[in-house]
Amino acid sequence: MSTPPVPEAAPEIKNPEIVGVTRLEDRLELNLVIPGALLYFRGHFPNFPILPGIVQLDWAIQYGKQHFALGAVSPTTIKIKFRKPIRPNHRVTLSLKHLRVRNSLEFNYTDAEGACSSGQIGIEPP
Repeated sequence: MSTPPVPEAAPEIKNPEIVGVTRLEDRLELNLVIPGALLYFRGHFPNFPILPGIVQLDWAIQYGKQHFALGAVSPTTIKIKFRKPIRPNHRVTLSLKHLRVRNSLEFNYTDAEGACSSGQIGIEPP
């Protein structure tokens, strides 16, 4: 008697889908679609899932490191303002600006109707 195959676990989706990138000197715009199956929506919150703020910060740092060659920077200060939730299947633009003189990274998440969140991350070079 053979045993039935074990169903494969669904892959854990941890990043947005990047559908467009615009790069200018010290500025970057990433057009994102936030997948409904994103790992971070689980339990945050039942019946009204929203993208956690810590994930928004993590993505800003992750893409800042990647596109501005910041290396293994460490955040020193964080300022953030949340204006409206980012929900599953939401289309947003993540704008990043590297302010070299101030050793900081500015970020803004916006959608077609305006600001979702914004902030500034002070960074300490490696």
